[in-house]
Amino acid sequence: MSIHAPIVPAVLLLSTLLSGCDRVMYTPSCAAIGTRDYGSRFSTLRNGIISDSVTGLSWYRCPFGTSYNGLNACLGAPSLLRIADAELAVKETAAKSGVSWRLPTMNEYKSILREDCENPALDPSLFPGALVENHWASDNLEEGSALACAVYTYQGASSCRLDGENLFPFLIVTDQQLD
Repeated sequence: MSIHAPIVPAVLLLSTLLSGCDRVMYTPSCAAIGTRDYGSRFSTLRNGIISDSVTGLSWYRCPFGTSYNGLNACLGAPSLLRIADAELAVKETAAKSGVSWRLPTMNEYKSILREDCENPALDPSLFPGALVENHWASDNLEEGSALACAVYTYQGASSCRLDGENLFPFLIVTDQQLD
């Protein structure tokens, strides 16, 4: 028996594994493929807010802490907060604005994520300041829990096993009918 005999199965296994790599599909960046035709699904409202006729939700187009400039851009730096501080900031914003703003749920985030692109999987024509980052979600916000939920905007994966002390950005949404 040759000392090279164990190498043959290893080479066959390696070549089988590597030949499977060509089946991986490349998903382009949303910025690279451009705007999707949503028909009349999204309406632009005042002050950087868009309304989604499918879900009935209205979204602020920029990450919390930044402001929409009216020219499809967000100005300033997004607020990166712990989940408890994000919840408090949204409640204060709702009280001051008279709009029932809140953190979106994971399913609400998923309703605006695109499956045909990534990096981020949010359409930059709708959400011009979108960050490729975990974004806080309101699911499982239990008093005293150390874990929290977030949606990762690179491809839209979500998890409820994130440390609530992490500093993440977030979007805000409302069910309230706005003009």
